[in-house]
Formats: sequence, structure tokens, C-alpha cells
Amino acid sequence: MARHAQDPFLILQGRVEAWERCARIPGCDKAIWRQDARGRVIRWSDFGDRFSRYGWEVLSRPRPDVWGRALAAKRLEAVHWRGVMGDPAERDPFVDQRAA
Repeated sequence: MARHAQDPFLILQGRVEAWERCARIPGCDKAIWRQDARGRVIRWSDFGDRFSRYGWEVLSRPRPDVWGRALAAKRLEAVHWRGVMGDPAERDPFVDQRAA
């Protein structure tokens, strides 16, 4: 049986792979909280939620090494939804905000 892109196990595997590449936050549960490559905090349960403060998505980017470029291999990366939308990192409305 051929595996295709809509296989839920492959989708979950890619999501876990991207999550494992993210930086861990000291003092926080590594299964729940991580940081994307730009330092934005993401939460596992907020995957795909663009209304969440900690929402994130998975992007497929080319690998930076020589073999990745030669084989046109892609690497899955977890990115905060603001990074996906192209908002500048300099003006994040949640920076320096206190909880209610």
C-alpha cells in the first residue's frame, strides 16, 4: 500500500520532527513549550491556531547543507504563525505585555 501526503501518521510524524528541532526553554516542560528559530514561544497544543498567542505551523524549507541542495531535500521546521504571515519580528504586540 502506497503512503500519500494525506496519511495522518505521516502528518503527525512531520509535526513531531519539526517540534524536536525547536529550542527548548529552560524551566519549562519540553513536551509543551518550545521556541522557534526566531525565538518566538510556541505551544504544542496550539498547532495551526492563528488566534492563539502561541500558535505555530510547519513549513517545508530546503536543507542548508550541500547534500540537501544537491538532492533538493526539504526540512520541516516549526514556525510561529506570525513568522508564517511575514509580520516583522521587531513589532510583536505581545512583547512586554503582562497577563491580565
